[in-house]
Amino acid sequence: MLNRSTRAVRFGRSFLLAALPAAWLLAACPASAGDAPTAEQKAWEDKLRQMAPPAPPAASAPNAPAASPAKVGMNKTASASFEFSDATVDGALGTTEMRKANRVAAEILQRRMEETRPTDFKLIREAAGADVVVLSGVYDRVQDVLRAVQIKHVVVPPSLLDQMELMSTQTVMLNCPGNVSEAGVKKLRDFVARGGYLVSTDWALRTVEKAFPGTIGHNGRTTPNDVVSVQVHDDKEPLLRHVKVMRDHPRWWLEGSSYPIHVKDPKQVRVLMSSQEMQTKYGDGAVVVAFHHQQGKVLHMTSHFFLQQSKLVADSEKQKGSSFAKGAGLSEQQISDLAKKGVSVDDVKSGELNAAYSMQQVSTNLIAEKQAQNQEMLRTKYNSRVRVDEVPLSSGDSAAPTAKSPRLKKDFRVQVIERKGKQAKVRDLFGNEGWMPADALF
Repeated sequence: MLNRSTRAVRFGRSFLLAALPAAWLLAACPASAGDAPTAEQKAWEDKLRQMAPPAPPAASAPNAPAASPAKVGMNKTASASFEFSDATVDGALGTTEMRKANRVAAEILQRRMEETRPTDFKLIREAAGADVVVLSGVYDRVQDVLRAVQIKHVVVPPSLLDQMELMSTQTVMLNCPGNVSEAGVKKLRDFVARGGYLVSTDWALRTVEKAFPGTIGHNGRTTPNDVVSVQVHDDKEPLLRHVKVMRDHPRWWLEGSSYPIHVKDPKQVRVLMSSQEMQTKYGDGAVVVAFHHQQGKVLHMTSHFFLQQSKLVADSEKQKGSSFAKGAGLSEQQISDLAKKGVSVDDVKSGELNAAYSMQQVSTNLIAEKQAQNQEMLRTKYNSRVRVDEVPLSSGDSAAPTAKSPRLKKDFRVQVIERKGKQAKVRDLFGNEGWMPADALF
């Protein structure tokens, strides 16, 4: 299998010319059910539409007369290409077996969550596309994992991060290599401080290290293409619930040139999954780590969300996939029902399913945790709403707004920080802060 440095040369041009246009697609994004910041979601989506490039001209039928330059120009300006997702088809990453394993694991996971964790299942189903922002990369495709388990999301190139406003209720998932500008690094740090969740993989460790110095960093070494056994440390941790369902430890794929994680602050950073094998071979054993930064949270893992290889060692890992499915709680009837849908669990091995299932479980746990946290944040902090549209914020309680003052739309959620007479100092979910008339709130 090609290592990452080889791929960067071979696939770099095709990514820029082919994959980026495909990344402008919005996965189906209805308004969230329940008590959700729908006004902010709509405003965020509208802003994203404004960033979209012009739609390419429609292909003409053979021998059709050419469109006039005026008409072509009109089409370019009148029809924006708002397509923020490249997750309508499987990516080309990984072995055939692991792509099958990811699909089968997603079917098992959804059935188990619906039966045993209906509250969490409802939370991830009610997430809107604007709640989960995937920054596209070359070497990882978390969007394939999200799509497999039917979590709505938006995929955008990281170059847009400088222009995007981020909401405290969002989860940003940064695919490897995670290259963002210095302005993007600051934006991610501020976003997490306000309550956002940031999730990153592998080489994106460099971005996390810049944004949150003193927490985690690269230990200076790289791995070859390898698969190592990992240990789950705290099964009471919300992110790790139901991750390990086999008797043997899950196995974790390390792509060539993966970055081992060095924990700089053990008091702040929690190691959720680690590998003694990786520690011995590559100097640091942390595989999945998490830490809080003010009101938000960061999760980073070495290697990728979309696990592209597995290695079967124990006899239990070499058994048919139905062995894993039954261990996870599926009945013979449910396995038969999956087969009728064209999903044969015995097309893959138990060990391959365990690796895929573990990563998908972490992903869904993360979204469920964030959605639950959002409900609490809206209830206790951002519990006031704007009564009227386009309310400008002032820099002081007696200052007048300017032409550049942020403007809050009707029904925006705000946190009231301070009150003085008829004025209130507020902060909205985008991080805008300032003074407004108190009677414009309810």
